[in-house]
Amino acid sequence: MHKKIKSTLIPRLLSNRVLSVVAAIGIAVFVIVVLLLHLAQLDYDPLTQFISELALGRFGGFLVVAFIGLAIAVAATGTNLRIRGSPLFLSLLLGSAALCFLAAGFITLVTSTQAHVLLVALAFVLCGVSMYALPRTVTVFSGCGDYLASWGCCLLMCGATGLGDSVVLVGVAQRLSAIALLFWLSFVTWRLAR
Repeated sequence: MHKKIKSTLIPRLLSNRVLSVVAAIGIAVFVIVVLLLHLAQLDYDPLTQFISELALGRFGGFLVVAFIGLAIAVAATGTNLRIRGSPLFLSLLLGSAALCFLAAGFITLVTSTQAHVLLVALAFVLCGVSMYALPRTVTVFSGCGDYLASWGCCLLMCGATGLGDSVVLVGVAQRLSAIALLFWLSFVTWRLAR
């Protein structure tokens, strides 16, 4: 009986649709928490301040929930890709990025600015490499639209980061990078759920 439960329950829990729903919920949690914190902190300037600086203001402790949501979304996407037969390294990249986002949620700017910034930057780099690698390594994502979505998001994320605080205001640059990542995660989640 135990073997029967294990052999039927685990595949259901790790099905593409379940993992896609989990990823979508994680994305939604991140977006909702960040938007609510923007509304709760009227003195916060999204054009010139980093998203992580929301942790310094009113209700800032809730930013950890946003990072947890993002980490869950990235981890669910990596697991979902692996189930669909993607190379192990792609799932490891996304799994590592998820761990970095999770750690960044608990190691805030208050705890250690350097560690937090390093973790967030590393997570974005790992996600960027995943964006680049996805259409080249997973045949389900090898169409022209897949290249455009993955490489376009990667280019926007890297470009916005590179131009931040020189051509583009730093807050705007980080939000463009975050939007590119969230769009890519949503795109992959949607494609895997079909």
